[in-house]
Amino acid sequence: MGVFAGRESSHSEDTVARSMAKHMDIQTPNDAFEALNPEQHIRFLAILGHNLTVAARTYYAFQSPEVNNPKGLRAINELQHQLFNRLRALQKPGSFLFPDHLFVAGMLEHEDPDLRKACVWAFDDALKKVLTAPTA
Repeated sequence: MGVFAGRESSHSEDTVARSMAKHMDIQTPNDAFEALNPEQHIRFLAILGHNLTVAARTYYAFQSPEVNNPKGLRAINELQHQLFNRLRALQKPGSFLFPDHLFVAGMLEHEDPDLRKACVWAFDDALKKVLTAPTA
């Protein structure tokens, strides 16, 4: 077991995250995201938003009100802004949405390796939870 974004993760999660981050084959996440039905899409965004809050905590100084990485924390805040704009637009028919592939690229493609790793984990975990959730 490895530690990822302040929590323990399974070996397979670590392997998937490393593989996605290393090769950044954006087509597979795009395909999975585009295949979600509207209900899954909204649930995915809610879980991804929550996961990004967990990832943001890695930028805080331990047991302190200080921030170790203000740039990283700001980057996650900007991702959350994009995510919640998309979630809001999905709930109002006719609202403008950036194409799915641009949203996915914005969530996953980052030069900073720590940010990329955190975002890949957040995206992959949200996708797994949505795709393995029981259907009504």
